[in-house]
Amino acid sequence: MTDHDIIPPTVILTGPTRGIGAAMLDHLIAHPASPRLVLLARDPHALDAAVRRARGAGREAIGIPIDLADLGSVDAAIEELRVRIADGAIAAPSAAMLNAGAQFADRRGTSANGIEQTFAVNVVAQHVLVRGLLPILARRAHLVLMGSSTHRGRAQSFGLIPSPRYAPPETLASVDRTDSGATRHAGGRAYADSKLALVTLAHAWARRAAASGRRLNTYDPGLVPGTGLGRTLPGYMHWTWEHVMPAMAVLPRAATPRTSARHAIDLLLGDRHPTLHGGYVELGRPTLAAEPTFDLDHQEELFGWIEERHPERVAQRAAQLP
Repeated sequence: MTDHDIIPPTVILTGPTRGIGAAMLDHLIAHPASPRLVLLARDPHALDAAVRRARGAGREAIGIPIDLADLGSVDAAIEELRVRIADGAIAAPSAAMLNAGAQFADRRGTSANGIEQTFAVNVVAQHVLVRGLLPILARRAHLVLMGSSTHRGRAQSFGLIPSPRYAPPETLASVDRTDSGATRHAGGRAYADSKLALVTLAHAWARRAAASGRRLNTYDPGLVPGTGLGRTLPGYMHWTWEHVMPAMAVLPRAATPRTSARHAIDLLLGDRHPTLHGGYVELGRPTLAAEPTFDLDHQEELFGWIEERHPERVAQRAAQLP
């Protein structure tokens, strides 16, 4: 018998409105632990619809708006959650799935904070979320970051997403406004680079989470064709992603959104691998992240760069850490 058999867990899910995130919400709604849900998403109408769907199925659910491309919005969401917990409106969450992310067509756009938008959403915002959530999660809580098989190289996406390369964070945070022939692949490379950086950063966060008694793992959804990930691919690649790749969901390391989401929620709620910490789980199977992610210098370089760039957030969160 687990704690979930006695007290329904409070679970945070980012990005519950479409794709794998919407499928994760379905599995949470159907889960026998009857979790209370805290849903975070950017689109207010889609967020309201997700909350209504959960409540209509008999689940307690609240929605909190968040825009991962704006760290002010991330801070506001964390603060709203903190206040609700302090007021007793919701219990301290025992699990958090940071599913939301983004891919763009190029590296020309910036976030509200002046950072290249892919790196801002997929790495910096995730870091700020983890930093803000750890102090307010329940003891022994479990936090899961969303990895990607693209961090391993081009072959994992059947050649559609370029292979990543580690670069200093200031390089990843810089935009590229050139019109070179490689521009049409820049969005895919930025996505793969950001996932390599996030998986690298996850190792640093796992060490710190352990010090406060929480677990942190990274989930790799596998290749999930037909989702929004491919919507910014150029021309024929987008068509292939939308119309050809879904038939490949039967292949190893590929899955439908529903299957991938089931494995994710099994991991999150401890139905599978309940003691795993600092791990990398690909479609329900614990494995090792790519070797470059274990470089300690890279881990601390990423961690330190974000901390130094946002000192006010660091001071705020550090004061709250147990």
